[in-house]
Amino acid sequence: MGRDLMTDELRRALEGAARADSSAGAITRYEVPSGAAIEEDVDEQGEARVALRAPGGGVLLELRPSDGRCRIHAPSIEIAASNELRLSGRSVRVEAERSLVMHAGDTAISAQPRHLSLLAEEIAVTSQQTSWTTKGFRLVGDVVETRARRLVQRAEEMESRARLLVEKTWQSLREAEDLAQTKAQRVRLVAEDTLRAFGRRTLLKAREDMKLRGERIYLD
Repeated sequence: MGRDLMTDELRRALEGAARADSSAGAITRYEVPSGAAIEEDVDEQGEARVALRAPGGGVLLELRPSDGRCRIHAPSIEIAASNELRLSGRSVRVEAERSLVMHAGDTAISAQPRHLSLLAEEIAVTSQQTSWTTKGFRLVGDVVETRARRLVQRAEEMESRARLLVEKTWQSLREAEDLAQTKAQRVRLVAEDTLRAFGRRTLLKAREDMKLRGERIYLD
């Protein structure tokens, strides 16, 4: 059967369906040679439903003309757009039982139960406020840079390990309620102007030698 003939028959069938009885339970059905069928029925509330059925009888597409709801039921659906594909709505929801994958060139987002992965050359996030809540957080990179007007860190325990640690600041104020200890093979304190140490008691102890050098040494 030619495409024009099928189109004319389908149009006549749809026109006939429009004139069909709309009483509760009424069914209007049109079947094409492939075995697929279009049917319209009316429920007890008088609401019409138009359905596209596969040759085996399963519903492929369901339309509720009263409110415009449309549902697609199929084991596999493919949508191909040569230029642009847009989904818009007041609310858009995508659900997948096993996996969800999105690709844009070399950028990929993959979601699986209890796992989310993101692959991209560059990621940019802009927001007024960002919150992360996790039991474990790991950041690995060749260079990590943080810029902030004010940085606050709170932790029960903090550990830093580095081959070289360099700190530069205009003022450095540190306070420990109990003990502040520095342990190293060698310790050197350099003050361009004045070096002061205050304490209710001061104890300097050397296992071997102790030297004091200066142009003037005052002991009171």
